[in-house]
Amino acid sequence: MILLFAILPPLIIAYYIYQKDKYEKEPKSLIVKSFLFGCIGVIPAIVLESFAEGLFTNLFLYVFLGIAFVEEGIKYFFLKKYLYKKADFNEPMDGIVYAVMISLGFATIENIAYVFGHEGQEIQVAIIRMFSAIPAHALMGVIMGYYVGKAKFDIDNRKTLLLKGLFGAILLHGLYNYFLLSKAGLGIFAIISLVVAYRFAKRAINESLDSSPFKNI
Repeated sequence: MILLFAILPPLIIAYYIYQKDKYEKEPKSLIVKSFLFGCIGVIPAIVLESFAEGLFTNLFLYVFLGIAFVEEGIKYFFLKKYLYKKADFNEPMDGIVYAVMISLGFATIENIAYVFGHEGQEIQVAIIRMFSAIPAHALMGVIMGYYVGKAKFDIDNRKTLLLKGLFGAILLHGLYNYFLLSKAGLGIFAIISLVVAYRFAKRAINESLDSSPFKNI
């Protein structure tokens, strides 16, 4: 029951994003691989974040460089290295789909660790993260994927768009974590950052769908 609470939220969001890709859906094999890439990505993240925890004593630097840069960098690596050049990556929306699947694979393993790491409070932690950390990872994926999807079909601005995808996700991740971990009572700003990101993500998905070459087929 507890495991279901931990894994169901990311799977529901993954299904939602898969359904949004309405003009030319990605092969289920690549969807599964993308999700598994995210799951695997937790391993190097743990190693690098453990090292960063002893390296950065300043909270701001730690959350941006030791957490956000590490986790989003790993997600970006899989997206760019293994999915970007696939023939099935043939419309801007595909960037969002693949990036979100990677993000949610990462979020699933992370969520299991957090939920079972709070003995006696597993359900409460799962419910809180269902409405916070899990959607946050998905939104970071949308931001990254939106720009990577645009970069795939815009040769002239490709490098700039790829960097926007990576650093846009890092910015949201860093701000969200910093506001949550800060002792200055800034937690409300973490929620605000997600609301702003959601509004951006909604426009990004609609724009990506509108620019699909398969829209009128």
